Amino acid sequence: MRWILGLFLILAAPGLSLAETVNFDSATPGQVPPGWTVAMTHTGGAPKWEVLKDDTAPTKPNVLAQVSDDSTSGRFPLAIWEKANFKDGALTVKFKPVSGQEDQAAGMVWRYRDPDNYYIVRANAAENNVVLYKVENGKRSPLAPKGTPPKTYGVKHQVPSGVWSTLRVTFEGNLFSVYFDGTKLFEVEDETFKGAGKVGLWTKADSVTYFDDFEVEDLSGAMGSASLGKILAQKLVDELAAKHPELVRIGLHLTPPTGSENLIVASNVASKIGQKSDPEDLAAMRTGKPVALREQGNFDVTLPLHEASGKVIGAIGLTFKPAANEQEAAAIQRAQSIAHELEKQISSKAKLFGVAG
Repeated sequence: MRWILGLFLILAAPGLSLAETVNFDSATPGQVPPGWTVAMTHTGGAPKWEVLKDDTAPTKPNVLAQVSDDSTSGRFPLAIWEKANFKDGALTVKFKPVSGQEDQAAGMVWRYRDPDNYYIVRANAAENNVVLYKVENGKRSPLAPKGTPPKTYGVKHQVPSGVWSTLRVTFEGNLFSVYFDGTKLFEVEDETFKGAGKVGLWTKADSVTYFDDFEVEDLSGAMGSASLGKILAQKLVDELAAKHPELVRIGLHLTPPTGSENLIVASNVASKIGQKSDPEDLAAMRTGKPVALREQGNFDVTLPLHEASGKVIGAIGLTFKPAANEQEAAAIQRAQSIAHELEKQISSKAKLFGVAG
């Protein structure tokens, strides 16, 4: 399988948004990864963004690091991902503050127009807080969370240095929601930048910060069809269908990396993709036990879906015509044998959402 910048793509289908995660693992260490440009807000020493190997990386081996340590206050190095330009969506990144006397900050930008106009949310290990700002005409202004007194900006929150944490922001219209390690911290409303813009990463002053697994989710569809491709989950389903023509229907039920609901993410029946999983699909996943039904003369068997290590990651539904005198127990056994053919090719749930090579 060929991976480009460690790209993961989530299938664009009904009920699914278009999203990609960049983990830099195929980029060349010591260089700015392809598809990224370096910029800076205000003056000071030039920023230095480069791909580095890091044994602690959430997705090994590489990270994107900002390694310049100019301590000029108000100096904001930027790494902008040129591929995305949209209005509404979500950004998530894993980050590790490494060093900095002035600051140890990590941030993400959206609706980016140029180095002087964009939104940013940042976490700072030197100050132990998380704040959302706008940068308008080069001036950075903090934005107050909803329901807080005037001049209350962001929240105090432990941001550990030398440890990987996760920062997330969602933005739809004028409403922005900020999360840290999966916990929602606050919301902000602002209407300064209403249109589409680029997205990227940010640091401050002498912050040396590592980033990994930058997840970009477009809720407006503006990233376009050029990003689309067949995910591994669909490739495996297609191969299974070709090998077993007796299968009337195949469905892989998983919760996408950016989602909260279990959906059919791959199927040999295109109209099923994106539909919510039925109760029997969820039951198989929750209990780890097969669920068998008779449906229009066919056996409909739902099984827990495992990755190669044996961990349950979702469910697989197989519908087929019964063999002569085949009873439920035998149908379940046949379905398990077929499912195992697919499961042994799944090294992890995340890989199922990767672009098939």
